[in-house]
Amino acid sequence: MNATRGGRFSLRSKLLTPLLWLWVASALTAALTAFWLTGRSAGIAFDRILQDDAVALAAQIRWDEAGPRFSADSRTASSLVYDSFAPSHFTVRTDGGRLLAGNAELALPADARPPEPEQALFFEEQTLWGRLRLVAIHIERAGQAENVWVVVGESLAKRSQLSSELAEAIFLPAAALGFIILPLIWLGVRAALAPAQAISAAIERRGIDDLSPLPLAGVPDELRGMVQHTNDLLARLATAVAHERSFISDAAHQLRTPVAGIKLLVEDLRRTRQADPRQPPDAEVLDILHDTATRATRLVRQLLVLARAGAAGGTMGESTDLRPLLRETIERMQAAARAAGKTLLAGPGLRLDGPASVLAVPLLLEEAVSNVVDNALRYGGPRIEVDLMAVAGPPAAWDITVLDDGPALDEATRRQMAAPFWRAPDAQTEGSGLGLAIVDKALRQMRGSLLMPEAPPGGGTRIRLRLQAADAQNSTFHPSLGK
Repeated sequence: MNATRGGRFSLRSKLLTPLLWLWVASALTAALTAFWLTGRSAGIAFDRILQDDAVALAAQIRWDEAGPRFSADSRTASSLVYDSFAPSHFTVRTDGGRLLAGNAELALPADARPPEPEQALFFEEQTLWGRLRLVAIHIERAGQAENVWVVVGESLAKRSQLSSELAEAIFLPAAALGFIILPLIWLGVRAALAPAQAISAAIERRGIDDLSPLPLAGVPDELRGMVQHTNDLLARLATAVAHERSFISDAAHQLRTPVAGIKLLVEDLRRTRQADPRQPPDAEVLDILHDTATRATRLVRQLLVLARAGAAGGTMGESTDLRPLLRETIERMQAAARAAGKTLLAGPGLRLDGPASVLAVPLLLEEAVSNVVDNALRYGGPRIEVDLMAVAGPPAAWDITVLDDGPALDEATRRQMAAPFWRAPDAQTEGSGLGLAIVDKALRQMRGSLLMPEAPPGGGTRIRLRLQAADAQNSTFHPSLGK
């Protein structure tokens, strides 16, 4: 009844259906119970009247030397059991079967026994006058050899008529009440669902340009939690949209300079060729063009890595052994270190044996470490050391550290280093300002964290990448290297 095409259903129907069935069942049960109780009470009342008629007839019995006799005439006897609806029938006779009075031959049941004193025997019989309800009382007198049965019967028709009248009096008003109750139930459910419909309309009005929170005024307690969670989702979505717009704006700004430089250099080469087609391209211009294109390529690659880190879906990844991954990364970047005139070393934590497993995405983690090392090669001192330290927890974790011996950075600079596109005002080398932003975002997707860069007492800068241990019991922990 509630289901529609596509598996959809109406919440109004979901609420109305059990309420209607509950009301119908309750009304029907109440009506049937009232009908049964009223009919039972009416039946008891009729039986008492019938018994009173028998007692009135019994009061007309007298005893003399000849035995029991009925003292009233037939007209008087008939008036004692008079019924305006249908004639009553009665029989007064002795135990021996001698008829004392009566207007009908009413027989006792075959197994009838005299009831207790002041008690009556009730039964039903099919007779010449139809089906009758009968009562029999036994009149006894001390010292008399012969006792008397008084039997009075009445038609069941008036009881059937009373049942019909009771049914009309009970069921018709109940049915009529349904025409009032059912619309009231429908209106009540509609009013109860009005806040939900208002919330639905408010959500429908939200869009990419309007992610404001839903109002909580007038929201019932049952829906308040859902609205609060929806507002939390809208707030996160608004933050994500703001970051995306800021990212696109910053990316466009950063790409504008190398693209404009490439365009100017290409135009210079075209002018030179148009002026003298035989003149070879200027080597200096080609070198500048190559450097500019390399910078643009690196910027685009970093932007793609940053976007890929954001699309990783928050997964923690797989169990990854850090020691071989870090050793391979250091070996791969030795050529860049030599080109920069710097020394890239593996710390004591990487020279140890034993697994150092974390939950990570290997390619994403390798890119994150490469960005930190690349930053150190570009902006750090002449000596860079990559190390691995265990964190006892809980929870157990591993720290990847990259330490250079360059000038110490002030706290304000270290706080801003991970912001996308941020560059120090006095930076001497070109860069995009995305290196640590990529690292921070990648670690967050792996449930790790980029700790605030440190300024060790001996000088320089230490970058610390923390990742959750895959299995603390199977990871080698060295207190001398732990934090």
